[in-house]
Amino acid sequence: MPARTERRAIVAAACALGLLASASAHAQTPRWPDAADIERAQKTHPFPTPDRLGVQPAPPPPRVTLPAAQPPTDIEALARAGARLGQAAAPASAPVPLRIFITLEMPRASLQLLTDQAARCGAVLVLRGLKANSMRETLAAVSGLIGERQVAWVIDPEAFARYRVERAPTFVLSLDDRAEPGASCGSDCRTPAAFVSVSGDVSLDHALETLARQRPDAGAVVAPMLKRLRGS
Repeated sequence: MPARTERRAIVAAACALGLLASASAHAQTPRWPDAADIERAQKTHPFPTPDRLGVQPAPPPPRVTLPAAQPPTDIEALARAGARLGQAAAPASAPVPLRIFITLEMPRASLQLLTDQAARCGAVLVLRGLKANSMRETLAAVSGLIGERQVAWVIDPEAFARYRVERAPTFVLSLDDRAEPGASCGSDCRTPAAFVSVSGDVSLDHALETLARQRPDAGAVVAPMLKRLRGS
């Protein structure tokens, strides 16, 4: 091929590549709407007039499926019904043999000692009612008393009448739960053979020893409690 013809072919190929690159760049460049495009769109889809805005249908709200709400726990009702609030309630087959009847007006040192000993032997603290007639204040007072200890406690005014409790603290040891009265027995109530009690601002181990002396048949129940209290 003559040199002149070859040069013409090379120039033609270069021009073709240049046109192709220009066309490709032009195809990738976005085209923005001009004033005429905007005016045409406004005529095709006009904005609603102010008097039409109020009659425009509102879009429906999104449908959200919420889980069924659980009813709130009525703590005061539980307390008045005698629910155990310090820890999970023991199964019905494992009755609590020892109850310590206290008031939050007792000396702080005595309450702390009895709370610590109740945690070690599994006794339940029993209150007559709410402090200042407020469950919130009662929970705050008991929480400050118990702290991190695992102690069960209950608000049970009927138990004070059932066991003839007139002083605090009073220690009540159940010997046969099946024989205990199930309701308040009024002013004529007498301590049945099903339990034995002692009152006084004493330690729990001293109270248990006194109960065992009063009722020798309670020794089998008292012995393991004293063992846990003394860590032996």
